[in-house]
Amino acid sequence: MFDIISIGDSTIDTFLFVHDVEVKEIDGKSKAILSWGDKLPVDKLFRTVAGNAANNAVGSSRLGLKTAFYTVVAHDTGGREIVYKMEKEGVSPRYIIKNDKHGTNASTVLVFNGERTIFVYHEHRKYELPKFIHSSWIYLTSMGEGFEKIYPDLAKHLDKYGISLGFNPGTYQLRAGPKANALMLERTSLLSLNVEEAQSWVGDDTRDAEELCIRLSKLGARAIALTDGRNGAYSFSEEGFYYIEEFPGPRLEVTGAGDAFTTGYIAALSHGKSHAEGLRWGTVNAGSVIQYVGPQAGLLTKAQLEKTLGKMKKFRATKIHDKKTKDKILLKLENNL
Repeated sequence: MFDIISIGDSTIDTFLFVHDVEVKEIDGKSKAILSWGDKLPVDKLFRTVAGNAANNAVGSSRLGLKTAFYTVVAHDTGGREIVYKMEKEGVSPRYIIKNDKHGTNASTVLVFNGERTIFVYHEHRKYELPKFIHSSWIYLTSMGEGFEKIYPDLAKHLDKYGISLGFNPGTYQLRAGPKANALMLERTSLLSLNVEEAQSWVGDDTRDAEELCIRLSKLGARAIALTDGRNGAYSFSEEGFYYIEEFPGPRLEVTGAGDAFTTGYIAALSHGKSHAEGLRWGTVNAGSVIQYVGPQAGLLTKAQLEKTLGKMKKFRATKIHDKKTKDKILLKLENNL
């Protein structure tokens, strides 16, 4: 029996740290301007195993959960790197499928001033859900085209064993919309999205976190974790509506911060903690990841996370139970902009 099985694509990420970039706001969106056709210097290059599900698998194992990982790789250098990394981190590779017809996924991450843009390449995959043994949680995240083919079998497996589902949809799942993901949303114990992703599913007429959570809950998820970058994060569940500010500390590079947050949150729930405490675990884990290059180097062990929380006893989630509390938080966020 596993505590958690992570499902999703894995990749090899190459990070390019650059300085010869200009960022401008165009039509309300940040756009990077490069000297097209030129040769641009790269200040630093870094390569690592990555992918939302891989990040969760490594992070969950470090946080004391018995973890397995379902992904599809090739018999190539990238595939071997991924298997080796999982074994090294104590993640069971029994559900890692090797396919010679297509290569291992790869991404290039352009990093500038602590922010990043990711160029993603997904190989074509024929997804077939393995026969999993029982687990307490399943974590479902980014997959390529054809992701929905595993949903009927996964739904049966979740129902048969009463498994809790953590759902952090990736690009293709988000673009397909909530109807295409209905089988999973109806069984989701924790849905994790950022504000922009939430808007893409329930309407971009508001950035009000509580309203977005209410709309998301109507899709079927029993609890919502909503992140808002440097503005912090929210939790919406039967325990109530909570807010926590961004983890205080340096920021080198933000790739994997969202994965680290959700991983920490679910690990807290798996260890019997509350949703409010899940916000703390997730935020501290994410705050560590952004101090390192890549999505996994800064992932904390359970002992490291608990030690940090022990030193930051005042760093807690605030329950938003009335308009006065909500307005106070909004005013604080406005003053920090």
